[in-house]
Amino acid sequence: MLPVLAGLCLASFGCGSGDISGSPAGTGGVDRADGAGGSLVLPGLGFVASSFGFYYPEDPETSLDGFDLDDRVSSSDSLAAGECAHDDFTGPNQEPGIDYGFLDIINNPETRQDGKYVFGGFREGQLVDGVIGGAVKNGSMTILLQVQGLDDPQNDDEVLVQIYGSEDSPALGTDNSVLPGAPLSIHPDARFHSGEVRGAIVDGVLIAGPIDLLFPVDIMIVRDEMLIHDSWLRIKLGDGTFEGTVSGYWDVANIRDIIGTPTTQNGNAANFTIEQFEAGMADFADGDYDADSGLCKSFSIMFRFQGLQAFIADSGESGDMGGSCGPADGGGPPPIEDQCVSDADQSALDALATEELSGAAVLGMIAGECPFAACGAELGDLLADASEAARDAFGDCIASCMTERTGLSVGCTGCYGSIAACSTGCCLAPCAADPGSAECADCALENCIDVNACTGL
Repeated sequence: MLPVLAGLCLASFGCGSGDISGSPAGTGGVDRADGAGGSLVLPGLGFVASSFGFYYPEDPETSLDGFDLDDRVSSSDSLAAGECAHDDFTGPNQEPGIDYGFLDIINNPETRQDGKYVFGGFREGQLVDGVIGGAVKNGSMTILLQVQGLDDPQNDDEVLVQIYGSEDSPALGTDNSVLPGAPLSIHPDARFHSGEVRGAIVDGVLIAGPIDLLFPVDIMIVRDEMLIHDSWLRIKLGDGTFEGTVSGYWDVANIRDIIGTPTTQNGNAANFTIEQFEAGMADFADGDYDADSGLCKSFSIMFRFQGLQAFIADSGESGDMGGSCGPADGGGPPPIEDQCVSDADQSALDALATEELSGAAVLGMIAGECPFAACGAELGDLLADASEAARDAFGDCIASCMTERTGLSVGCTGCYGSIAACSTGCCLAPCAADPGSAECADCALENCIDVNACTGL
């Protein structure tokens, strides 16, 4: 059972697609409750970052929608005491003092002997940008956003915002895009939980800060931590989505720690030397002035930030998920075994096969997509109340979705609905924390059907 279990029985923990429907504004469809029926899902509206990277403005000289982080207008022509020479930008309404010093590194015109930009790796679509963008998708730097107290997504004078790192990987579709609706656990180390900060929403745009953001970084050959301090968020809330920017300060020492390995120990993978990097830091850093050295110790920075709705869980909390669990609980009507071996089902599986994947492999992918593509409301109900009725509804929905997409019998697809519903309803605590853990597998084996025996595949 275990190979199928790893790929399917926890499809609800990060393998699906589509929208979570039926959730009232501001709740994300799930609130944690005390006592019976409570869940590990945090209250409020949760999101997982689908993209994160440097902000690349179209025309920064005329309009930069950022923040005046240091409460002053700076000019290299009239240097004030206690600051490094730099020029601030102008906002979209001609407001002065917008800070984004790292843009001088990104757009630096200095070239190497081969004619390429020295810091070209920071430019849009290049090495550093691509690595950071990939990290939020592959679990190397998963970012979660939680908004609580939201009464009106268009105008609300007070909401609470918190940002978390996570050890979980976001759900990805077949096109490698992040998918909405997956339960994801906050990082077990509280250092990677920001403080809770108050914000306000005006015309659908949430502004909140200041807030310090610390993320674990495990990207290729780089293992470190990334700190963006004294940050402000400006994000526009959509229907199960958000997009916007994070502006704050990124310490030169932290940047050096992160890029030190690829610039000094990996054959200049970043395409510039550590000497070139340090010279650029000294010339362009614009924050946290150090009087002893006459240099600034940080850069004002802007990151673009987009995300999709998710269910954010705290695996450290405890709660009774409600209902009784046991073998063969959950949705779908299948008998115990061999539900996918009929001639009709075998023909349907053969039709699903591609040159690269067997029909069973494609079916497993569809099983991972259906919980969110078609069953978002049922998933939300199950996460809020893991009763037998909620498990049955979720399992039946998955079975119907799979049958509609594949032509397989409902007896066959009911095996997949049953295991997904049971594992989600009965094993949220161990499986949200780590879907690949022995604890997660043991819980599913103890409480749920043997999906391999059920399908006969």
